[in-house]
Amino acid sequence: MQDSDLQQKRLMAAAIDAAIAIAIAVVFGTIANVMGVGAGLAGRGGGFMGFVPHIIAFVGAAVLLAYVLLRDSIVSGQSVGKKIMGLRVVLTSGQPMTLMDGVKRNALFAIGSALGLISATLQLLPCLGGCLAWPLWILDSLATFAIVVIEVFNIIQDPNGVRLGDKMAYTRVTAA
Repeated sequence: MQDSDLQQKRLMAAAIDAAIAIAIAVVFGTIANVMGVGAGLAGRGGGFMGFVPHIIAFVGAAVLLAYVLLRDSIVSGQSVGKKIMGLRVVLTSGQPMTLMDGVKRNALFAIGSALGLISATLQLLPCLGGCLAWPLWILDSLATFAIVVIEVFNIIQDPNGVRLGDKMAYTRVTAA
């Protein structure tokens, strides 16, 4: 496979994986919002039912962080996107990657998700949590956008399509 073919497949795989991450956030966010509105309409917004949306948001943020960190490690170096596009991640030595290699490889992408989890955790705090959570949510969004732009730029500019995460974990993407 030529480098340009590999890069195109990598970008398509990344788009598929990003769509899955967005879907996770949308599903949990929608459930949390519906539960919040329902609790408010039922007049139970101040009790436990008013707290449930924050718990759902926290669980969603934790699931999203786990997906971002582990997506390449679960099925022999293949995220869902890489599986669909016929790619896999291996160590630069050609050996299969371990769980920790996958975590290292995706650590940069996980920064935004980790900030999202911290934001969701802060929202579990009565009164003060909401005030502290919003600035982190904004930082989470900006950090995620910046990291995605930088990593896509690296894939496109590097002749071998190597991004910072690959350099950190000593990995490369190959045809499956």
